Amino acid sequence: MGIKSNVDDLILKLEKIKDKTINLEPVMKQIASDMASTIRMNFRNETTPDGVPWEKSDRAIKENGKTLQDTGRLRNSITYKYTGTRAAAGTNVKYARSMHFGVTKGAYGKRSVTQKVNAFTRTRKGKTENVKSHSRNREIEVPWGNVTGRKFVGITERKRERYLRKILEHIGGGNV
Repeated sequence: MGIKSNVDDLILKLEKIKDKTINLEPVMKQIASDMASTIRMNFRNETTPDGVPWEKSDRAIKENGKTLQDTGRLRNSITYKYTGTRAAAGTNVKYARSMHFGVTKGAYGKRSVTQKVNAFTRTRKGKTENVKSHSRNREIEVPWGNVTGRKFVGITERKRERYLRKILEHIGGGNV
């Protein structure tokens, strides 16, 4: 009679743990939100996820501004997603990878650009002349120059352990 009661309690606890492992969405939402907040904090502090200060950009020095935050587009694009099994945070801004890892001038090669020019009238050396509409082809290098990498996305070992504790607490109060 005492053994049966203990077995019933154990089965009930295991069923609760099973239910919580099936639905990890609440804890994944917390983790994803925290990951996005951490990335935003990296922008605020101008540091890598490990806390190492970024090298100041030339623009930030010249304008007494913040590195990687000229328009704020990259910083403000940080979002998060989660499912019952995954948590993620990041950005969909195309140049984010270049800003994070850095690139050298010409790393993306050259590309052809065709510029269409509409007809117009201009004055040149005191004479007025009509210019017909035309196209102009030229090659440009992408990106605009060398870009120093400034890591803003990543998880430290400490954060990884914190997220694991959150999952374990969600499943069974950390007593698994």
